[in-house]
Amino acid sequence: MRQFEVFKSFEADRWYERNREGLKPKDDLTIWLIENYGILTKASRVLEVGASNGYRLAKIQERFGCEVFAVEPSKNAVEDGKKEFPKVNFYNITAEEMDFEKEFDLIIVNGVFCWIDRSTLLRVVSNIDRALKYGEYLIVGDFQPPMPLKNPYHHIKEYEIFTYKQAYKEIFLSSGLYFELATLCYNHDTKDFKDIDLKNLFCISLLRKQEIYIRQDKVL
Repeated sequence: MRQFEVFKSFEADRWYERNREGLKPKDDLTIWLIENYGILTKASRVLEVGASNGYRLAKIQERFGCEVFAVEPSKNAVEDGKKEFPKVNFYNITAEEMDFEKEFDLIIVNGVFCWIDRSTLLRVVSNIDRALKYGEYLIVGDFQPPMPLKNPYHHIKEYEIFTYKQAYKEIFLSSGLYFELATLCYNHDTKDFKDIDLKNLFCISLLRKQEIYIRQDKVL
């Protein structure tokens, strides 16, 4: 089984059950960026990829009054989310399966890319890009070591599964179609902003979808 198939089949539910008690509506750096950059209105459509039970989206909907949508492979998380957060629209699919007709004003991908199968990474990037309106915003949060790393995933023994750490924002920035507005970094294990351990460095970046090309005939 490929990595995304493992997560859709059983590991997404296992992850949710291990972490469900900590998944509560709360303020976090993602919401801090949204507030301080004033990027949402009541008319906005927000998508979170890997939204678990929708706790973050519920807080966003409550605060900004916008429409919120969750992509989540765990059936258990979706079932619980539908009961607890009825204003969140859930899709029980993986990032690889995303294919939305209507675009979004903000897409959040927080702590998801590190789980994505390398054979489908660029498909997921493409799916996210196609779902985001031009001129609107993408928040990418993930481990960001100084060089790409991969680690065996210790919760699964029966398959060879890895977590992959790299600066995922750079995939979008290098396209020339995204501009970086802000990045906040901290120690993932301690949540400390001062005691930064590079192997646990976690960064959340706010990007805007806008081409940054300079016309060659105007500068040469």
